[in-house]
Amino acid sequence: MKKAIILITGLLLLMYNGQKAAAQELKTDGSALGKSAGAKEQQALTGDLMTLYGAKDSSELTYQIPAGASDANQSLLIDYEASNLLIAPSSLTIAIDNEPVKSIKLDGSSKRKTVKLNLSKSQSAQGYHNVSLQFYGVLKEGVCVRQDTSGNWIKIYPDSRLMLSEASKSKGADLSHFPYPFAQSGNTGEETDIILPDKPTSAEAEAAVKTEGFLKTADSRLKVSYVKESDAGKISNPSIVIGAGHHWNGKIKQLIERGNIKAEGNKLLLAERVLTAGDKRQPVLFVTAQSDKTLADKIRVITDSAYSGQLSGDSLMIGRLQPAAEKTGNKLTLDDFGAGNVTVGSNKTASEHFFYPAAAAVDKDGQVKLSLTLKTSESVRTKTDSKDVDAERAELNVMVNGQPNAVHLDDLGNKDKDGFYHVTIPIDPKLLRSSRYIDLQFVTSGLKNNNPCIDRDENKWVYIDKSSTLTYPVSGATQKPDFGQWPLPFAGDVKKKTVIVIPDNVNMQTLKELSLVTDSFGNGARQAYTVKTASDMKEADAKGRNVVFIGGLPQIPLLKSNASKLLVPSDRSGAYDVSSFQMLNETTKQIAFTQESPWDSGSGIAVFAPLSGSGAAVTKELISFLDSSSEAATVINETGSKQLFSNHQQIKSDDSSPSADTKNPSAAPNVTYIAVFAALILIAAGLIWLTARRKKRKTGNEKSEE
Repeated sequence: MKKAIILITGLLLLMYNGQKAAAQELKTDGSALGKSAGAKEQQALTGDLMTLYGAKDSSELTYQIPAGASDANQSLLIDYEASNLLIAPSSLTIAIDNEPVKSIKLDGSSKRKTVKLNLSKSQSAQGYHNVSLQFYGVLKEGVCVRQDTSGNWIKIYPDSRLMLSEASKSKGADLSHFPYPFAQSGNTGEETDIILPDKPTSAEAEAAVKTEGFLKTADSRLKVSYVKESDAGKISNPSIVIGAGHHWNGKIKQLIERGNIKAEGNKLLLAERVLTAGDKRQPVLFVTAQSDKTLADKIRVITDSAYSGQLSGDSLMIGRLQPAAEKTGNKLTLDDFGAGNVTVGSNKTASEHFFYPAAAAVDKDGQVKLSLTLKTSESVRTKTDSKDVDAERAELNVMVNGQPNAVHLDDLGNKDKDGFYHVTIPIDPKLLRSSRYIDLQFVTSGLKNNNPCIDRDENKWVYIDKSSTLTYPVSGATQKPDFGQWPLPFAGDVKKKTVIVIPDNVNMQTLKELSLVTDSFGNGARQAYTVKTASDMKEADAKGRNVVFIGGLPQIPLLKSNASKLLVPSDRSGAYDVSSFQMLNETTKQIAFTQESPWDSGSGIAVFAPLSGSGAAVTKELISFLDSSSEAATVINETGSKQLFSNHQQIKSDDSSPSADTKNPSAAPNVTYIAVFAALILIAAGLIWLTARRKKRKTGNEKSEE
């Protein structure tokens, strides 16, 4: 009997441990849900066109099976096109998690093709999986035939993807998988809604845009829509509900009450639920607190990866959080890029691309360097045979945002005690500011054997250690306001947070504009700003702070009361006048200008506004212009036809003209000549006066003698 009890207990434990955790359901009537979350999902394997070159080459991709997805009926689609010069035994071999899955014969057909691979249970398990593509290309039969020509290639297209036949987003989802199912890696381009109260406060607006920014670090193509409660008739997408408990009045209030979702004291409540109605299911994350202050202070728990990775369960009450720490170092390791140790060589000439959000505060005039810690196979360092005129010099090219930076592998210097070589190469600092992300890739050249009569079967390799670092200088606050330095000085200072001021009437358009501006700050600045509504913004709040204003002059009392101190003049109605900057008021729709703060000479302000009234203040085109332009400018206007102009030429002309307090060397001689000429005139006048006086005396003397 005792053995039977032990056996039954053991079986129950095995059953329990092998079962996926079920998400907590919140049953609703059919009116609360639109479409279900069971639609077919796709996940891109690569965002770029990949080209492999023969005779041998390989590359690696990854895919992620999200939490709760079924482990059956999943598949990979590899979209490829090969050179029509290839002959047997040319092949493309695909391996998943180091297990060969399929070898494709390449017979010279130049048509673009797609191969479908059905994944096994182990290959469909939750988590990340590795896909290895190994290309072998033959152009001509025979002995001593050179195969590594430009006609020996195969292309892997970005349409290659993972197909999840059962999305099942609502199954097994809990906070431990966040940001899934609201965002997932792989540039899926899916949709997520952020639902807010009808009249969101500045704290709720701040929490919403910071959450959106974090979700897009997982999926840069994610489509996020802001929805107010009264418009959330049917929830048709994975949704995040953000707002203080007492601000809800409609359908969201009913869901919160039905699910007994209530924050306590000064704690932030995270509650992930699956809304169900019949066969419809949608995951929803409720983020709520009793006060705006708690919401603003603790939203970092889902917008900072240091905290989000620690979440678990379906409900979590967040109490104390450490204040956001400012990044003190200016170094990024390969670990920071998510790369780990990297190996490339003759059989795998290029690594995958590794990305890291670009720092907004990189000094474009400073020195950026990449310090590599690496090992190589002995054959790599062997000097090329001088008789082989076709041989290439062995190089490792570090591609930074597409620009190659070469390391000569046959001249690495001396090893350290652990057998590593250390190489430092300079990087153009402008590359780190040319894109929202730093794109790093390692590519080798000259490692393949070009002599077809010699087959040493050597795998020449280069191992780059994950401790390799990219070091960059950080700019301080700019000395004078300049859009050429954007987003400085407004991004990156955690200790002196930038204040972003928005109109009191916070609508969905306001949130989109706020999102555009904060997105331009970069991911690293997500904790370096706070949001206030116009009526809450006082002069004292602007002292010692950089401030960004979004909205028309009549919408922001603090700006309106200081209109005479603004760089761009305005009339009594609050309409700006840009004519003094060689711009046409008649065609201008939006303007942006930056200047020294009227309330603090050590800080700056930036204003985004419609030329008049209370229309759109920020557009995608305007932000794109700021992100891409490095020309000095303090005023930018956008026309109705989406054309953008700045006062760059005006500033350039002013800078080239001598200022009033600058000494002009050519003017000095002119002053001297004038002084000498004046002195001569005085001397001449004196001589004339003396001569006239002498004559008068002489005449007087002659008369007295008579």
